[in-house]
Amino acid sequence: MKRKSNIKIRHLDVVKNLYKIQNLKNTSDIMSITPAAVSKSCIEFEKIIGKNLFLRTRNGFIPNDIAKRVVESSILIEKEIDRMLVDIDNIYNDQKYINISFQSNYIISAMMNCVLKLKRKKGINFSINYGSRDHIFSHLLKGKTDIIFASTYSEIIDDRIDYKYIVKDECVIFDRTKIYSVDYIIKNWKFFQSKIWILPVRGTAMRDKFESILEYNGLKSPKNLIEINSTIGATTFIDNDDTIGMSPLSFLKKIKYGASEKKEESDENQKIILDVGIFWRKDSRELVSNTVNDLMKEISENI
Repeated sequence: MKRKSNIKIRHLDVVKNLYKIQNLKNTSDIMSITPAAVSKSCIEFEKIIGKNLFLRTRNGFIPNDIAKRVVESSILIEKEIDRMLVDIDNIYNDQKYINISFQSNYIISAMMNCVLKLKRKKGINFSINYGSRDHIFSHLLKGKTDIIFASTYSEIIDDRIDYKYIVKDECVIFDRTKIYSVDYIIKNWKFFQSKIWILPVRGTAMRDKFESILEYNGLKSPKNLIEINSTIGATTFIDNDDTIGMSPLSFLKKIKYGASEKKEESDENQKIILDVGIFWRKDSRELVSNTVNDLMKEISENI
């Protein structure tokens, strides 16, 4: 059989995301490329293999059995590439070096203190980077980072990742005078929806959870908004009468912004509770897994 040598990784990525999302625009948003680029890559791949993968309908892209087979193979290819990158690191990385990325603000201070202790005690060299949730998880799976600290409201479903949760954190809505429960916002949505909303970018755990709660209550996401990938920057925007934003409660307490506690009790089903934890690849080198254990021990004692 002649190998289809023109197949590219980007083709497989597009097909995999279209298979999962079944919507051209939403796929382009997730992949940060234009809908035209998504469509072009899919068509290119279909021409290469000589088969259609999707039924194009007004309601979206409906995958067939061929698409399913392509996705199954692309996952295996991706895993093999990941293993190759890890092996390369293991073969050529003769220094004690750990790359850490983080997205959660809750445990930054504890994490930094623990990293300093490990540097002094074990001589490990660290690189620490901040990034969006999707970005750092992608880098973890690709072997570009070793350990990440992040927040999530759902179980990690990728079987290549191991994780341990450290602490829970509640996300709340706040303006210049008050901290609100999500439940209170939902009940008074007509009043709040017209404000300028300062929200985390899509893909962050608290933004996704907030939008799912709105959808559950039959409400639409605010259109009058500014998206930002840093809670720290949001507090500057909020110092106005017509703005309102979202933040982990722990961060607001830490910077002593406004009231230290929200005033309204929240329905348990309407709360945004994030599990803050540490994540690493199951096939990580021994230095990484040992560092995870050291970080867990130190952080648990200092959080």
